[in-house]
Amino acid sequence: MRGASPSTSLVICLFVSFISHAQSTHNFVLCNAVDKSGRQAAAVESLKFSVEVHGRTVSDVHAEQRQRPRQIFLVQDVSASMRDSNARQHSMQAVRDFAASASPEDKLALVDFNDSYFLDITPESAPAFLEKYNDTEFQEGLRFFGGTALFDAVIASAAYLEKEPQEGDSVLVISDGADDASKRNAEQMERELLRSKIRLYLLLLAPPKHPNPNDGRSRSQLMDVVRETGGVVVKADSGNVPSRNWAEAMHSLIEVADRVDFDLNTPLGSPARLDVLASTPDGKRDKAVEISCPRYVSPQ
Repeated sequence: MRGASPSTSLVICLFVSFISHAQSTHNFVLCNAVDKSGRQAAAVESLKFSVEVHGRTVSDVHAEQRQRPRQIFLVQDVSASMRDSNARQHSMQAVRDFAASASPEDKLALVDFNDSYFLDITPESAPAFLEKYNDTEFQEGLRFFGGTALFDAVIASAAYLEKEPQEGDSVLVISDGADDASKRNAEQMERELLRSKIRLYLLLLAPPKHPNPNDGRSRSQLMDVVRETGGVVVKADSGNVPSRNWAEAMHSLIEVADRVDFDLNTPLGSPARLDVLASTPDGKRDKAVEISCPRYVSPQ
């Protein structure tokens, strides 16, 4: 039996190469390389990024820092638990400080929730948002009562953002983290956020003086989802840091992100575990830098 001719072998190799290339897929995640204080770290040009995706071969990894206006939904807890420990005042001041820290080109929206949720301010420029929020009639209409459907409010916010998605879409929750009225659970919330590449952030307010014993579980679940999406948790009761300071730091992390692009040898059919590491150019781990990235990557 005669062997394949050189030209035939070349055609086969080119065909296999073409098929392999056709099956590969491009993906990206938004991360933050921050120092121990939580401030933005050195530019990504001084860091070497590596990416691992469970069950896939990763290639062509590169990163760049991007600063651009974002769409941000502020999800404010107006349940009965906010009436304790001055949480109501802290919550409302936090909204004002974050809006004041935002870029004029950002689009901010407000979703209030107790045992239901309400889109009280549709996406507006930061100055227009702040004007509406500070309106006397609007402030008088904010009544803090009822249970907490936090998970439902986050999912609804993500669904709204998905109508006109943009890179870096984010949801910032201002709450004590309790949930006792949602129809959806934390796992469904996490799945929705990861699928849409929406990062979740949390300003965790102090719990009420007489908390529900079950609140700790939902609070822990919420914090886990924040970290799974690459977001950050800031505890408002940890020290006497003015809310304007945390607002500026939080907004900086949302606005200035490190986009890490990479190729996978085959497309994803479902979310896969993701690990992103950053090191110095000589390959050593920079212990002064922490990487905040999504812990899963979803199909494009």
